[in-house]
Amino acid sequence: MRFSQIAALAARQQTVRPAALRQAVRFSHGLVVPYTHTGVASFANGVPTEQVRELHPVEKKWDFWTSSDAFLGAKPTVGGFTQVPYGEVWVLENGSVLKEGSHFLAPFTKVRAVKNIHTISFGVVSPALKSQDGVSVNAYAVAYIKVTDAGKSANYIDPESNNFDSERAAAKIVKRTLEQNIATISVGNSGTLLDSTASALASKIEAALKAKESEYGISVEGVEIRGAFPSHLNIPDKLRALDPPLLLEHQAGHGLSADYWTDVLTPAFFQKYKYGNRKEVVTPATVSLEWNIPSPPDYHHFNELPRQTGEAPVAKKLAAAH
Repeated sequence: MRFSQIAALAARQQTVRPAALRQAVRFSHGLVVPYTHTGVASFANGVPTEQVRELHPVEKKWDFWTSSDAFLGAKPTVGGFTQVPYGEVWVLENGSVLKEGSHFLAPFTKVRAVKNIHTISFGVVSPALKSQDGVSVNAYAVAYIKVTDAGKSANYIDPESNNFDSERAAAKIVKRTLEQNIATISVGNSGTLLDSTASALASKIEAALKAKESEYGISVEGVEIRGAFPSHLNIPDKLRALDPPLLLEHQAGHGLSADYWTDVLTPAFFQKYKYGNRKEVVTPATVSLEWNIPSPPDYHHFNELPRQTGEAPVAKKLAAAH
């Protein structure tokens, strides 16, 4: 096997590891039990029209949503021969920056942030404030940026909050600009803004972000104003509910044993049968058959009664009995 083939094989194995680590499988069960059903929500004016699930009080405390991988809870593990996937840049705790490709690193090396080389988007919703016409509204803006200096962006420290990462600082600028300008705009009943009003507000946010481009290590691609929605529509919670629910640290799992489903899903004809006085009853519903073949389909397979072939009066009596 050539060295290039060995490198490609190792790259595929290393590429899968970060994605696997991001899925928290509780108690090492062999089956990941789905814990929520998120329906397809309809949208109007760029926001969902209904809240698809209930929120935990902790989930309501969010600042912005983002398509970036910089704030993932589980960071990739590195050590030895490591492959950085396409489209990502890894910033290590020691300040090193790893671009896509193969790298050899010392064990126990930690990743501070994963940056994307492509354009990312993040959305910010302002707190409920009074507009020019006296309506309490939540202004909603979406910004599009690209990280030009991954090291500078990941290692930036916000002087106010002392938090890392310039993407978080950029979201704070958007939120602050919205708060400063809500009192100067007029809002319709559905939260729509005039094109001129939305364009002027987007220009102010874009100018504020561009002023920090060199300091944050980013470039601003554009800003979109989705609207200023009346606070009774509860837009922040509707947006947060689109994400999977937050799994709290103290939240109990389903309490079932690992691979609990095997006894239920394993067909009976895969088992070894014993007859006579050595017969072992598998389930109370198991019938005594002299040959091990699946039974004919019953009523529940077709949701209809079996066809009656007797005389009419007898058939009516049988149907009435069901």
